[in-house]
Parts: sequence; C-alpha cells; structure tokens
Amino acid sequence: MSFTLPHHASLLLVAVATACRGGDPRPAADSHGGTLVISAPADADVLLPPLTLNITSAEVDGQIFERLAEPGASLNTIGDAGWTGRLARGWTWSADSLSIAFTLDSAARWHDGTPVRAGDVRFTYQLYTDPAVSSPLRPLLANIDSVTTRDSLTAVVWFHQRAPEQFYNAAYVMYILPAHLLAAAPRDHLASSSFARDPVGSGPYHFVRWVPRQSIELAADTVYHHGRPNLDRLIWSIAPDPNAAITRVMTGEADMVEFLRPPDLAEITKHADLKAVRYPSLGMSLLLFNERDPRHAGKPHPIFSDRTVRRALAMSVDRARLVKSVFDTLAWVAVGPVTHALPTYDSTIAQLPFAPDSARRLLDADGWRARGDSGWRSKNGQPLRFSILVPASSTPRLRMAVLMQEMFRAVGARVDLEQTDFPTYVQRQESRQFDASMVAVQLDPTPSSIRQSWSSAAARARDSGNFGSYENPAFDALVDSAVTQTRPDAAHALYRKAYAMLIADAPAIWLFEPMNFAGMQRRIHPKGMRADAWWAQLDQWSIPVAERTARDRVALARNKP
Repeated sequence: MSFTLPHHASLLLVAVATACRGGDPRPAADSHGGTLVISAPADADVLLPPLTLNITSAEVDGQIFERLAEPGASLNTIGDAGWTGRLARGWTWSADSLSIAFTLDSAARWHDGTPVRAGDVRFTYQLYTDPAVSSPLRPLLANIDSVTTRDSLTAVVWFHQRAPEQFYNAAYVMYILPAHLLAAAPRDHLASSSFARDPVGSGPYHFVRWVPRQSIELAADTVYHHGRPNLDRLIWSIAPDPNAAITRVMTGEADMVEFLRPPDLAEITKHADLKAVRYPSLGMSLLLFNERDPRHAGKPHPIFSDRTVRRALAMSVDRARLVKSVFDTLAWVAVGPVTHALPTYDSTIAQLPFAPDSARRLLDADGWRARGDSGWRSKNGQPLRFSILVPASSTPRLRMAVLMQEMFRAVGARVDLEQTDFPTYVQRQESRQFDASMVAVQLDPTPSSIRQSWSSAAARARDSGNFGSYENPAFDALVDSAVTQTRPDAAHALYRKAYAMLIADAPAIWLFEPMNFAGMQRRIHPKGMRADAWWAQLDQWSIPVAERTARDRVALARNKP
C-alpha cells in the first residue's frame, strides 16, 4: 500500500527518520547502568503469562519470564530458521519430526536462586493446557501431545502430528514457569494468587514492587545466564489516561511512551531532548460485533446475528475518512485481520465498499424499515439501536466511535457510546457483555493464531479471544487447511481466502493499523524493537554514562530480592 504525505507530515517523518531502522546502534561506552521509566496509560491486569491479556502485563512478563527460544526480526514461524535459544541452549528434532528435545541452559536460575529444570517445562505445558486455568493461549498448543523429561536439563515436546509451526508452538507460545512455586496453587484461582502479584521468573529482570494504578518496578538480574542487562531498573509509571502518559515524557518525568499520536509527533520535534522512534507492529483496531445476546448468552444477538445487518453497517462506514480524520497519514486503513508485518498481508483482498445507499437498500430488503420523522429503523418491534463499548484510555478509538455514530445515523441505526475505565472495559469484553466494542489487538506473529480469535471452537470456549462469538464452518475449514500446509505459498493463499470470507461475513469492521512511533528521551539507545514485541530486547537497551541523570544513578543494591 502506498500513499502521498502532505508537506507537514513529510517534514515530520524526516525529523524522526534517524530512528526508523530499528533503533540506535549500541554505544561503545560502558552501557551497564541507568533507569528506564516507561509511561503506560493502563495498569497491568495480572503478571502471569498464561492469563495475561493487556499490553502492560505483556511488557512486564517479557522481562521477568523467558521462552525456550525467540524468533529473529523476520518472525519466521515455519520451522526453526532464524530462532535463537533463551532458556534452551539448543534443540534436536527426532527423525520422524514428531518430537523436539530442548536442552536447557544449565546456568539458568529462577530469581529465588533455584535452578531451572526440565520439570519446569513439563509443568508449564500442563498448566497452560489445564481447562481449569482457562488460558486464552490453550488452543495454540492443541498439536502438542505431551512434554516429558529425558533428564534434568532435557525437555522433550511430543506432537500429535507433523505441522509447519511445531517449533513455534513449542518454543514461543509458553513462557516457562517455576513448578516449585506454582504447583500447589489452585488452578482455577491463579489470577488471584500471590504469585500473580509477586512473580518469580528466570528472565533478565526480577520483580521488585507493584503499586496498583501507580507503578511497576523491576531490577536487573546481575547473574542472568545470558549476561547482565544493560539497564539497572525498569519502571512502568501508570498514567490515568493517554494524554497524561505522553505529558510525562514531554516534561521529563518519564523516559518513554510506546505510542505517539499525530499531534504528539509534531510536538516532540520542539523538544531537543526527545526523539521519535518508528518501529514495526502487529497492532490493529476494529469495531467488533457481538453475535450473541449479551443478556442471554445462549441466544443470538437480536441485531448482530444477522449477517445482512452487519454487512450493511460495514458499508455505511467510510473507513478511509475515519483514518484520515484521526491519524492524517500516520495509519493505514486495515484490510482485515492481518497487518503489514505478517507475510499473509495482501492489500488486494476484496473489501466491503463504502456505499451507504446500498446499505440502506440491504436494510430495507431485510425488513429493517425507517419509522417516522426520525428515520430510525426497526424490525418486528426490535429497534436498530445498539451501544459501542469504548475504553476511556484510548482517544483515537473514542474519536472514531463518535464519527461512526454519525455514519450509522445516516442509514437509520441509533448508536449509544459507553465509555468505561480500562479494567471495566476488559471485564465486559471477556464476559461478552457488550453489543459492539472498539477493540485494539496485538496479533501473534503466526497467521494460525486467527483460530484463537475467529474459529467456531473459540466461539464456544470461555477461555478464547473470540469475544464476538463468530462461527462459520467454511472459514474454519480454510484455516485448518492453511495450518497443515508445509509450503508457505500454499498456506498463505489459503489464509487469504479465509480473510476474504471473514471480511464478507462482517463480524467486525476493520478500522486501522497504526504506524507506530515511540517517544523517548534522546539519552535512551533502543535496540531490536520487533514487530511482535518492541520490548523483546529491553535488556540490551542502554544509556551512555555521560548522558545519565540522577534518576539513572539510583543504587541497584536496594532492589535485590
């Protein structure tokens, strides 16, 4: 997809271009030391990877815990090319490719000093897949039959069948957890366990403290088995809203905010001590329709269970105007459940057009007739009226919801906006207590994760991300075929057919994919901001000695567990 930048936007991108290719090179000077304060617009929900849902939790989890291996910048998910070991120092495939033996790093330790062992890997798999835990990641582990221990440092992952993403499923989906600290915890109450508020991992940073709605602090593990992290401390400073989060960086109270809006990009160029860093992302936003009645989960939604209504509403929204109004040229119109960073992205996939006249004709033919002078529609006594759930923490989503409210009005649909605080928004979405919801998602690097959000099986499971309860067996069959393809080109073709079917069914209106810019103090030298997780290599970020402030010189000793 290409577009032309207006003059002011072109100048803006030139101003930040120095940081658009993955961050600054690592300084040659002594890089150990310093504090990074990240301004976050929302608090964590839980610090336990199988149950983590929001982005702040994911960022913190990624520093405390480790996977067996991590992908390279290309985010390859077929086979193990480009992957590097984290807890595992190596792995061996069986001759029939039905098992992978991971050899753990013998130097790896939990932050309480206990050695990491193969039994922890086996325990982790059992916990992630336990129905009582209700992990939303459980469906991604369906092809793993079991995990056994060959010896104390060798965990063997066994598969039901050969599949292209076996390695990804084994190495990436799970953060490894300490069996000795979690084995006795009740599986159905893990989210409220003491561990979820005071976690112990094996990653580059150990947990220090969490003051709800204020801050989360981590400190460097100076004996980390991959080498001491560069930065001494990481602090997530929880702001009450996005405006406050960005203001803290502008005033120097914080060092970084992960997302800048277009007006913020213009403002940041006025501060000599700040810079904008563009990085790839798997993020996108959509308006999700709930196809089940939020008051009676066993019944279809009186409006959105009707495919024709969903299609008509999608055709009443001018998505290009929405994106232009809110982001200028700093976001793309979304093309379905896929982003530019995924190999299955295709800008030519057929979209429902913006055609309000056609939308009105569809509604008329479906029995939704305009009544009286107001023009509001109804059918068999059911008004075409619904609410859109919007988190108050997201200004772009709120602005889009307001604009869509007027677009829906033009075809006779009456829409109410429900703004809630972020915890309430998450709770209502998870419990499916909404008509429509302004959703922001961070996709997984594998296209197969679409099953987690859109498959029929996920619609019926309470531990899934299919909050809108979309079901289509033909879509399921396409995705199932794509998942089993060993040739990437054949798999990608099937995924694109599945995307086209999903777009035609309109379980959501795909709105925008942002161009992500982080704002940060110039003394911060980032590295390795991957599309799936900008925070993946935070342990390699640094602050040169000559540029450190008083905040950077806080003694690390006080933070030892």
